[in-house]
Amino acid sequence: MIERRAMNRIPINRAARLSFGGISGAHPCIVRDISALGACISTPYYIFANEFALSFDGHSGIFFCRVVWRKGTLCGVCFVLRRRSPQSANDCSNTTNVVRLGHA
Repeated sequence: MIERRAMNRIPINRAARLSFGGISGAHPCIVRDISALGACISTPYYIFANEFALSFDGHSGIFFCRVVWRKGTLCGVCFVLRRRSPQSANDCSNTTNVVRLGHA
């Protein structure tokens, strides 16, 4: 299989929560793998939203995500930098914004 990602992803299989605009509450998911640019997320439900917030602890460390692909209850997302208008984290036009990931 040919690897198409800009960066290799780190398998973490860690529980997290998704928050959707206009829907109250946080919804469970598993982050299967992650990189500085995106992640693969598994849920017990189909994600209809194109954008949502991903959090590992519910309060800090929130990643804003945009769905890149879907396959059943699995989806791949890219991280979005929140400013005046959403910009993909892998947009190289502004290299001052860097997402740093710590190993759990």
